[in-house]
Amino acid sequence: MKDVNAKKYVWMGFFCGCIGAAAPGCHEMHPAPQTEPREGEEVKILHQISGVHSHETRPMQLVVRDTDTLAQIPLADVPVNFAEEMLLVVTLGRVTSDEYSVSIGRVWKENGKLRVAVNVEAPEAAGHLEMSSPYCVAVVPRCDLNVADFSVTVPARTRSWEQSTPPESWGGPEKQAKPPKLNREKKR
Repeated sequence: MKDVNAKKYVWMGFFCGCIGAAAPGCHEMHPAPQTEPREGEEVKILHQISGVHSHETRPMQLVVRDTDTLAQIPLADVPVNFAEEMLLVVTLGRVTSDEYSVSIGRVWKENGKLRVAVNVEAPEAAGHLEMSSPYCVAVVPRCDLNVADFSVTVPARTRSWEQSTPPESWGGPEKQAKPPKLNREKKR
């Protein structure tokens, strides 16, 4: 059994994206030679997390094999050792219910590529309107095979926490409101 404490981890998240290689324990590790799975063999999903709010506005399926790519998609903290592992990231983009969810059911080798079964659960009936942006991140053993329908580069996109420009129909800039007069006692 491996000693988990002996591994050095790169933490997925905004912290690593901002500080990068300067943070202790947040550095690039050189990939160790990996054995490819045999044809038809399943690849073990080591760890998986999912959430309702990724703030991603468009659907994505990404393979992350290094800290540079990881820094571009700060979704959640996931321990990953890029020398031995990689991440599979799926986002649904904006959806109209927080009852949507996404997960990775299985990963396997087929026709010289890795295949990923992505499971999306949608609400049965239209409930209350609640915007969300579901995501999941799976940690799997590192493999340099192509992953069918997954990209290795992060697409250009906008994140939902950015302030939107108001529509022109709202009119032009308004006059600044005067601050209210406060009934304060003057100190002498």
